[in-house]
Amino acid sequence: MPTHRLPREGRQLGLLLAATGMFLVSTDSLFIRIADVDGWTIAFMSSLWSTPIMWGIAARSLGRELPNRIIRHRVPLISSSLLGSISTIAFITAVTKTEVANVVAIIAATPIFAAVIARVSLGERASPRTWRSIAVTIGGILVIVGGSLSGDGLNGNLLALFAICCFGTNLSIWRRYPDLPRTLLVALTATFTLLITALPAHPSGLDRNGLLATLAMGTLFAPTARFCMSTATRYASPAEVSLFTPVETVCATLWVWLWFNEVPPTATFMGAAVVLAAVAYGVTGPAADVASTPRTLT
Repeated sequence: MPTHRLPREGRQLGLLLAATGMFLVSTDSLFIRIADVDGWTIAFMSSLWSTPIMWGIAARSLGRELPNRIIRHRVPLISSSLLGSISTIAFITAVTKTEVANVVAIIAATPIFAAVIARVSLGERASPRTWRSIAVTIGGILVIVGGSLSGDGLNGNLLALFAICCFGTNLSIWRRYPDLPRTLLVALTATFTLLITALPAHPSGLDRNGLLATLAMGTLFAPTARFCMSTATRYASPAEVSLFTPVETVCATLWVWLWFNEVPPTATFMGAAVVLAAVAYGVTGPAADVASTPRTLT
């Protein structure tokens, strides 16, 4: 089958959505630190806030088609929602168990996972420009974290690795099924997160700041970010969408600096410049070659 390029106009929209999604996701680490409780509780409370809101939005946008869309898309919908839920719980718990620098450094490897998974499952080949951007991006992240990757917090590091594996797989699912209702996907992801974390969570341990932090995560930032990221794969390849994950590293560092007055070291500024330059280089080139057209549900 001959290769073709993703439409330029649509790709630009996909990259904009990916950038917006990752910018919003970058606030997670800040809210998790503000909440200052275990990951199960944070995930439970944020999903508790978002579940009724997202189901309301899904019902309004789909109307009477809601049951039919659930039945029609049941396999990828359930699979993607479970992966999204597990990835969210793993990430939040990772931040509570190890240094944020460790987590965001591991997240920088997401483009590699996404590119490999997309190649195997979809036959999509990332362009040489994208691979070069991925390599430089990881170099910038390593500059940022420097020697902070200690042997402490091994469980948190492994959870972060597991989270990006789930996220990379989800990118390919979203790409393969562009007709998957995104509002329904976000609503079901929140529901699964709520159910999975209900027993181990301890909401009584949250203070006022914790409640406000999880409220912000659940009602605005996390659902909007998930919607943007899942929609971006309709227009751009998983490898290109995942290129924006290091933006979280740069922005998350900025939020902590502004909120907790933790001035980043010089290496952070240097690494951030490298990351931003690498992302700009990767997304301003031609679209990635595609070996097969993403399949839609019938």
